[in-house]
Amino acid sequence: MSRLFVCFALLTFCLPSLATDVTLLTGYQFNSNFEIVSANNLPANTNPSTGEPGDDVELEDGAAFSLAVDFVFENQQTKRIGFYVSYEQTEFDNNAGLTDRDMDITHLHFTAMSYYPSGNMEPFVLAGLGAGFFAPKDPTLDDETKFSAQIGAGTNYRFSDTLLLRMDVRWLATFFDSSGAAFCSGGCVIAVSSDTYSQVQANIGLMYRF
Repeated sequence: MSRLFVCFALLTFCLPSLATDVTLLTGYQFNSNFEIVSANNLPANTNPSTGEPGDDVELEDGAAFSLAVDFVFENQQTKRIGFYVSYEQTEFDNNAGLTDRDMDITHLHFTAMSYYPSGNMEPFVLAGLGAGFFAPKDPTLDDETKFSAQIGAGTNYRFSDTLLLRMDVRWLATFFDSSGAAFCSGGCVIAVSSDTYSQVQANIGLMYRF
């Protein structure tokens, strides 16, 4: 999934004249827990340290890196449409019983934003729709691509007409199947505890405005 992030970064630099705002962000992502499913479904080579069925499996919180590219919507300077891509490398807790606990998480969303400027401050609200890509590294688990969405709020601070500081908070919701099973490959080790998997990002970064 890191290659996807790089591709969109290259696209941004190849088409600067079309963009209104280009923002690089770093932040902290808070992840919800998964669950261990029935031991009857575990693959034969599952690590014996696996917890009991129904136990929570924590997904480590950590740094996330994001790129936002926004365009003025129909000549309305307080409205934007664009896309947002974020990437986090995280890992499952030990009790998942995996030989490789790492997982890459990428979200790619088309976004809409509304500004409410006041002096050098530009508070905003936003929403987005797209997909979440979950790529566990353990060979017993498959990748998952699911519909996802986000809502958020934040503010820009204008250092100048072209350079701004952005701060925002976003809630990302990924919609899994009602069965709850996830990452299945020859047996299901991990499941989601509900149909909606929640993550929260707190971000800060620099924006260049064309």
